[in-house]
Amino acid sequence: MKNTLTIPLNGQAAVPGWLNAPFRLLDPVGNRVFLILFCGVFSFLFMYIFSPFNMNQWYEGGPLSVAGVFCAFSLSGIAGMTLSQFGLIRLKGKKPLRHWQFLAWFTGEVMLVALIVNVVNVSMHDYLEYSWPEYTDTLKYGFGVMALPYSMALLWFQGRAAAGRLKHLAKTPAATPSAAPEELHIHDEYGKLAMTLCPSNLLLLKAEDNYVHLYYRNGSAVKRELIRSSLKKLEPQLSGHGFTRAHRSYMVNLSKVLLFKKHTKGHFVVMEGIDEVHVPVSGSYLPEFLQRFAPAE
Repeated sequence: MKNTLTIPLNGQAAVPGWLNAPFRLLDPVGNRVFLILFCGVFSFLFMYIFSPFNMNQWYEGGPLSVAGVFCAFSLSGIAGMTLSQFGLIRLKGKKPLRHWQFLAWFTGEVMLVALIVNVVNVSMHDYLEYSWPEYTDTLKYGFGVMALPYSMALLWFQGRAAAGRLKHLAKTPAATPSAAPEELHIHDEYGKLAMTLCPSNLLLLKAEDNYVHLYYRNGSAVKRELIRSSLKKLEPQLSGHGFTRAHRSYMVNLSKVLLFKKHTKGHFVVMEGIDEVHVPVSGSYLPEFLQRFAPAE
């Protein structure tokens, strides 16, 4: 049972596994470049158009226009993210970040961007000073502006990766089932090898007391071999090669059925090369033969 995957209804056990899984969405350089530029452009437009937290009123009458201030903030964010994504990220080594490590990294990245923006903001405005409250305010507002485009970019990367996997699966040919063995090894009830032959050459098996008659083709002739065994013992091996029971005493190779017919006593089949033997089809096995050989109405 230790190899069984159990998914609880509340999903609580799945969270630790996800947190410990590798985070690879930002491994490609192109993804990181897109993330930085998208966050920078989106943040500027978001601040300028929507003015969250009434930011436009904070800088009216200052040395720079509101658009200039927002542009400076966006460029500061781009600089901080570039330092994080292409400089500091090397400190992690070659191993990919886990999801929980990335969440911690993102928190540190936001703190770095907030620090740079805070320095730029205080430098541009004489009425501001470097202080912990000033930095925490910048961190709070910076996180609110940065989290949205960052999340949107990651969702885009995730969707694109999923689409790529689906496209790859669509192009990958389905795995072909392993071919059946080319030879049948028939053993008697003691496990001793009785005969070896190609499955297509075996035509019919007939049980008689504690023995089984095997009808098989040898060149153009049909021969018969008697072995001490039972159909019940041989059936699991033969069923995978197109053999099926027609009667409790008969097992036939379906691909070698020459004739399926109904007469006054029921149904029977005639096998290829064995015209003298009419194999009865009992009621319990009849549906399979009707489905295969009877014409659809």
